[in-house]
Amino acid sequence: MENTRRLDIPGARGKVEVDGVLGILYKVRIDGQVVKRRKGRWDVPLRNGRTGALSSNGVIPGFQTLRFDGEPILKMGAHVEPAVKIAMFAPVVLILWGFVGAILTVLMLLTNIILVKNPHMPMGLRLGLPVINTVVMAMALTLIGVPNLLF
Repeated sequence: MENTRRLDIPGARGKVEVDGVLGILYKVRIDGQVVKRRKGRWDVPLRNGRTGALSSNGVIPGFQTLRFDGEPILKMGAHVEPAVKIAMFAPVVLILWGFVGAILTVLMLLTNIILVKNPHMPMGLRLGLPVINTVVMAMALTLIGVPNLLF
């Protein structure tokens, strides 16, 4: 699977692509030129002289849906299985270790997004690594003496 995906926008003047669909951050390009996002959307010039609005919505970084004039045209991360998406959130448990755990939770969530979206990683690893890493990190926090809200 390529990290750049061409968007099939009828009537677009030029080739519209999204670069970085397998990561967290992405760029929209028209004929190879990066388009700046303005007012929450990218302006896509059409052959008839108008401009269309390409926008994104979604809460989880890297799993947004791109819409052209309100119609969905690309769901990033659609290839990720639901069980893997759930396992990706295993580090939320680390919040029990207070401020240090919260920082690690955010960092591990962002790295898990990249991990679970990697199509070259076997399904078992995409499912197991977030959980195993969380358990290892919880044990490490406990061993170094970071206070836990449960114990």
